[in-house]
Amino acid sequence: MIFSIKQTLKAVVDKKHLKAYGKHLIIDLHGARHLDDMSLMKAAIHDIIKQTSTTLLFENFHHFHPSGITGIACLAESHISVHTWPEQNFAAFDVFMCGKAQPELAITILKHYFGGTENVTVLKRGIKPIEISTISPY
Repeated sequence: MIFSIKQTLKAVVDKKHLKAYGKHLIIDLHGARHLDDMSLMKAAIHDIIKQTSTTLLFENFHHFHPSGITGIACLAESHISVHTWPEQNFAAFDVFMCGKAQPELAITILKHYFGGTENVTVLKRGIKPIEISTISPY
């Protein structure tokens, strides 16, 4: 569908477009442990899904050799993805959830499973411009 400039400008200032449709957390874990344990990684992701009352559609994980995991869980409410660097004790998680889901619950769950120190960036999606905030212990 192609919009005219007039329709596009109206959409930008329309108050309905200022509502966040979801929260997108970028979670970096530094000094984390057990980042090469596939069964533990899947358990952590499934725990997030359970605690946030979200719906798993499908998942796909890959174990790199000699080490590292990448994976994604596609949710009805969006997704959770991960990529780990066990040799650096670092993991990058991406948790995006729409609706009433609370993706912030993932922070505590991930720290429970893997430890480390988190650095979190929160994007409120659907707001123009995207609202960005950070949650960091540093």
